Amino acid sequence: MVRRPLCIAALAFLMHAHVSVAPALAIPPGYFVDSTQAFEPRPIRQDYDDGDFTLAIRREFADSTEARLLGIAEATYPPRDDLIMLSVVHRTEIGPDTTRVPMWWYDGVGVHRVPYAVTAGALDYYVKLTDRSRSHNFWGAFARSLFWTDLNYKASVSHHEEYYAGAERYEDVYVAEITLAWGYDEGTFVPISRAHRIVILNRDGKVLMVDGDGAVQESVWFSVHRGPGFVQRLMR
Repeated sequence: MVRRPLCIAALAFLMHAHVSVAPALAIPPGYFVDSTQAFEPRPIRQDYDDGDFTLAIRREFADSTEARLLGIAEATYPPRDDLIMLSVVHRTEIGPDTTRVPMWWYDGVGVHRVPYAVTAGALDYYVKLTDRSRSHNFWGAFARSLFWTDLNYKASVSHHEEYYAGAERYEDVYVAEITLAWGYDEGTFVPISRAHRIVILNRDGKVLMVDGDGAVQESVWFSVHRGPGFVQRLMR
């Protein structure tokens, strides 16, 4: 089995790293909650670690209230028009699957898609790519077979009597923290994307603040099938 640089990097990211961005003091205009996705069942824990196409999903909550609020946080999406405009400005390819779906990306198709926001849609997308890869069904997602893929997703929510975000003070709120790392080896490059967001909600499920969207970190190694090398960039 090929050694994966993602496994160590993603684990360290999920356990310790925080993306540094200027905090938003309120939910940005245009954000919305997909009510269908908010109440869809998602696994609390799931692992594929028996081959070259692996994933680890961890969703943590203490009770039914926290489970409901975490689902809402995962189903909170940035404005569609903003992401389309970003794609136009940066001249990126977003693919034909943008029609009638909440958008969480503005760059990339297939395995090359880079998340702008960590949402339920993002998790579902990468899980399906992992399942297809495990079946060696690479059609449509990329031009060639992959050597491995790895997905790490962690989402948790907890209650805070008092919580500070920048200069803003919140009382009696729930704070959801969600991280996602996705990487793959396509024989020439090994791109790894890491995204992180914080969502603050009140007990009724109203989203009060979203922080971290648009600050995905993308690292790129040369594949061991190509040679040594490393490049890193922070996308905004």
